[in-house]
Amino acid sequence: MNTETLFWVIHLPLMLLFLIGLVDVVGIWLQGRVEGVGTASTGRKFLVLLGRALRAIFSRQFPVILKAFITEAWFNRRLWRTSRWRWLSHFLLLNGFLLLTILSGLAALAEKVLYHLFHLGHIPWISMWYTADHPVTALLNEIGGTMMTVGLLFYIVRRYLIRPPQLRTGPVDTWIVVGLGLILLTGWITEIVRLNARYDGPAPYLAFIGYPLSRLVSGWNLPWERLSEWLFLGHGLLASVVIVTIPYSKFMHAVAAALMTTVDGVRQETAIAQGETVHVPT
Repeated sequence: MNTETLFWVIHLPLMLLFLIGLVDVVGIWLQGRVEGVGTASTGRKFLVLLGRALRAIFSRQFPVILKAFITEAWFNRRLWRTSRWRWLSHFLLLNGFLLLTILSGLAALAEKVLYHLFHLGHIPWISMWYTADHPVTALLNEIGGTMMTVGLLFYIVRRYLIRPPQLRTGPVDTWIVVGLGLILLTGWITEIVRLNARYDGPAPYLAFIGYPLSRLVSGWNLPWERLSEWLFLGHGLLASVVIVTIPYSKFMHAVAAALMTTVDGVRQETAIAQGETVHVPT
């Protein structure tokens, strides 16, 4: 069994556990009251909320929802007003994570589905997503990794070195730091080793951190290709393990907060449009 097959054999069951955990958490959320539904079952509440969300998206209110999502959930305007340093840490960490996750998803979709199943690898805008050293993917991957690394360093400094009195750090917080830190560390090492084993595209130099570091150790007499395979396996499985813990960690708190702030933002925008006075929390 090669390392890629081994990865998928372990990764897919872990993703099933992630989905089970996600369903469990959403079920807990749906135990609360849903306006206009009463004492309906969890499944009924979910369908009602899903229907409302779809109607809102495909209605004239969609621009308002999109604006609220960008300003409140993605940009996190409230945290920006409260603390610029906390905002910067969260913004870099979140967006670096999202960028890397999206790139990984696009690579898997392009290679495993569009290329192997539908034989569309000859189309440049499809093949570039699974070509690690394509100018687009090389640069975006490096930007995502850098953003996430800097954001995590800011997070560590504030939580473990500065340690404001009101900030409580528990085992879950430490697990998040250790898990994300190991993902980033193994990711950078894997990239350095791979760049010494082979180039998957014409622009490896656009990996503006990994490529210079790979040149520093290029003279070492190591089995780069074999090391690259096993490091990729370890890095991928470590990321899978961290993903499994998301439903039961503060990551889900961040998702819930994003949803609530988006809803509040829509209410505020609607009230302003109707000429009402709105109190904006700080």
